[in-house]
Amino acid sequence: MTKIAIPSMSDSGLESDVCAHFGSCEYFTIVDVQDKDILGIRAISNGSPDGEHNCVAPSIILKSHNVETVLVSGIGGRPLMSLTEKEIKVFAGAVGKVSDAVQDYNNGLLRELSTNGTCNCSHH
Repeated sequence: MTKIAIPSMSDSGLESDVCAHFGSCEYFTIVDVQDKDILGIRAISNGSPDGEHNCVAPSIILKSHNVETVLVSGIGGRPLMSLTEKEIKVFAGAVGKVSDAVQDYNNGLLRELSTNGTCNCSHH
């Protein structure tokens, strides 16, 4: 089984829209997948313990929930590095609903990232 996290606009599970900005999402939808079958779904808050916007906080939150893979629309270099340092795989190209992102991942349509982010935001 693989635990996959998708940055989400709400806590609506598979029906939530994918949040285009990884670090600023309100929630992460965690989807448990085995052999392309969804076994479980839950939403967790992307609340930093210190209440500040912190590029590293999401990776700590996700690692504490045993997430192994993250599906993103875009991500900056520092948050990507923080995830990969924690041995969490990151795939780019997630769009639409969370269900769309999981389906695209299962069908091999998302691109795995290594050390370069996909976001050109000035605050990364």
